This record gives sequence, C-alpha cells and structure tokens, in this order.
Amino acid sequence: MLKRLLVLAALAASCASVHAQTPDIPRTADGRPDFQGIWESRWLTPFERMDGTTEPTVSGDAANAYAAARAAALQSEGVALHPDDDFDFTSLLPAGDGSFRTSLIVEPADGKRQQTQLSKDLGPIGREIRKSAANPEGLSNDERCLSATGRAPLGISPGSMYRQIVQTADHMLIYTEDQMVTRVIGIGAAPRPAGLLSLAGDSVATWDGDTLVVVTTQIRPQLAPPGAPHFDQQRRVTERFSLIAPDQISYESVLEDSAMLTATVRVQYKLVRTDHQMFESACHEGNYSILHMMLGARLTENAKPAP
Repeated sequence: MLKRLLVLAALAASCASVHAQTPDIPRTADGRPDFQGIWESRWLTPFERMDGTTEPTVSGDAANAYAAARAAALQSEGVALHPDDDFDFTSLLPAGDGSFRTSLIVEPADGKRQQTQLSKDLGPIGREIRKSAANPEGLSNDERCLSATGRAPLGISPGSMYRQIVQTADHMLIYTEDQMVTRVIGIGAAPRPAGLLSLAGDSVATWDGDTLVVVTTQIRPQLAPPGAPHFDQQRRVTERFSLIAPDQISYESVLEDSAMLTATVRVQYKLVRTDHQMFESACHEGNYSILHMMLGARLTENAKPAP
C-alpha cells in the first residue's frame, strides 16, 4: 500500500511539473496545440550569415550595422522593398538575450550551406541561362509560376512573410500569400506510392508530444541545365512546429540534399500571430508576362551600343 502511494505521489509530482512547464496555449477539441490563424515571419535576418560576420548573434551598434548591411544587400539584389523608412521586413530575429541572430541557419555553425562542388558549378550556369532568357524553360520555376516559397522547407522572402494555417484532426493546411500556394499535410497519413514525385513532395506529419513533426519526401529532383552533367538527387525535409506561446510558433527545418549539400542544413525562426489581412497574389501557370520577358531580352540583344 505504501509503495503504491509513493508511486502515485511521484506520478502526480511529475504531471504537475510537466503542466507547469507547458505554456498556456490554445488547443483543439482533441487536446492538440491549435496552430490555426494568420502568422507572419518578417525577419530581416538572412538565410545565410553574411560575409564579414562570424558571430551567431550581434547586439548594440553591431546589430544596427548588420541590419543596415542586410537592407543594402537586398536593395542591391533588386528585391522589391518599400522606401528606406518602410521596409516590408521588421527587425533582425531576436536571440532572446537582447541580441539578434545573424542567420536563420543554426547548423552548420558558420551559418552557411556546405555546398557540393556540383552545386557550386551549377549556380553560375543557371544564373547565366536565366539572365539570357533564351526560352521560357531557362527561367526559374517561380518566374514560370510552377512553384513558390510555400513548399518545404518554409522560407522568408518579401512575398512569403504571411501564412494562414487551418487545422483538423487529420490534416494541416498552410496557405502562403506568395503565389497563393496551398500546402496540405496529412497527419498520420500513409505516404504516397514510391516514385510519385512532385515539386512539393509528399508531406506526412506525426505528433511528438505537443510538437508536430512533418517529414517531406518524394521531392522531384532538380533538372540539370543545358551543358551541365546529369546527377542523382535525393532530398528530405524534416520540419517541427511547436506552439511555444499563444501568439508564437517555433519553426525548425532540417534539409538533406544528396546532390547539393555535403552536410544537412538546420534552420530555426519564429512565426508571430498577426491580424494582418492576406491578399491575393495570383500567378498563372506559365506566367502571361513571360512573353514580354522574352521580348525584352531580344530587344536588349539587338539594341545598338550607346555612342
């Protein structure tokens, strides 16, 4: 009897401890964390750590300088931002101790992708093909409206800062404002038949306590650009969604890519609940403006040099 009471007391203490550590978060009727709502991720922190910075976090004047350098880099890349006093981005991603993150990548430790030689070789080839705009196939999938940043892993760009989540007992839907991408994730679903590949892949989720773990496989390999060697590629993305507060989701992704990476890439950032209204960002498959992009490239080629 005494032994049973001790066991029950230990269990009660354990449950009380767990309950004390669990934040007061909204839950669904079946007791799962309720991710539903509109979320924003407008962090100025870049995906990869910028050259010239080796520290994972910065603060004070160093943080201000890093944010200014990041904004300048975006402007030089031609990213469509608002005037200097009204960026679409907010601040660098807070690190929790008054400092700010210098990259969304947390592994590798240097905040950069560890690329294979193939990846390094293909980059310039792809950029040159895209720049020449010789044919529609040379443009990126985003420009052709075939894909966008709503796929796994979730990224941050001026067009993908806002997402809406709808959740049921056996599905989670993530709607990204950029190109109106709707991603449907089956919770506890059976994987698709082997070989059924797509740009978005097959996302299947399971619960790990209060964390929703989403594994995406069967992602269609990238196509080798003209003149480049063909290659085999296997990609796998593992994401973890955790509702750490009523208005905050901790998001983590791990990307494995046999052709492009020599080490996995782990990314972490937060999504913040917002009352922001989402707007249509329609993109027709094939993109009607490609005709004008091709025409512009031909006019540029035939333009007479300035005297």
